[in-house]
Amino acid sequence: MKQFLIILGALLLGMAVLFASSSTTQALPEYAAQTGEPCSSCHISPSGGGPRGPRGQAWVASNKPSTVPDLVRSLELLGVEVSVDLAYFTATNPEVPEAEALSVEPAQGQKLFRWLSQYDGN
Repeated sequence: MKQFLIILGALLLGMAVLFASSSTTQALPEYAAQTGEPCSSCHISPSGGGPRGPRGQAWVASNKPSTVPDLVRSLELLGVEVSVDLAYFTATNPEVPEAEALSVEPAQGQKLFRWLSQYDGN
């Protein structure tokens, strides 16, 4: 009887492990085909699979619509508030000084021409 319970327990444990491993989520190429985006749009790994980035998390949270939201919309869907002070990105001194004309000494030009003409590429 004891041996039967051990075998039954091992069988149940094996079935639980098998069931748990078969139900794990995986990256599916049909999602990339459905959205027209590469796997890296949603996943941190460029090849897909594994943890999702913000766009992938927002896409799943939105019940997997036909398009993956852009990053700003994804952050909004995830509850991240993004605020930007445009003054930080605005140039305070828009006047750019006039550039000086480039000049090359004839000896430098000949040396550069020889080097370029003999260069065979990579």
